Amino acid sequence: MIWINASKTKLYRLVAEHMYLPKMIYTNYYELNSTGSYYLEWKTKNGTSYRASYVFMDNIPRLIIQCRKKKDKDFVNYAMHELEVEDLVVRGMIRGVRSMRQIRNRLLMQQQEYGYIFEKIGYTKIPVSVEAM
Repeated sequence: MIWINASKTKLYRLVAEHMYLPKMIYTNYYELNSTGSYYLEWKTKNGTSYRASYVFMDNIPRLIIQCRKKKDKDFVNYAMHELEVEDLVVRGMIRGVRSMRQIRNRLLMQQQEYGYIFEKIGYTKIPVSVEAM
């Protein structure tokens, strides 16, 4: 599993290669930690809103650009670009490559370390053991 990473500057530079952008100060940057997605949003003078999403879907890093006219409610897909992992590594936009085993082991270590906190809030233990892998 590849973990993506982006700052506002890195994402701005990536999107600028695919379309025209206003100055960076006029863009808004959002990071959704729960999904590992990053967004850059901006508006044009005529009221059209754009959103560029840097996501990891189907084991491929993608840049999805969406637009919304002033009168519309929802964003509509404008363009989708599949990104090269090697290019993203050079840009510093890949946090790391981890296997599911590494992720489960880390969760098990956290569970053992913070077990008393999990028990207090009623968190159930992860049913996967290290020996089973």
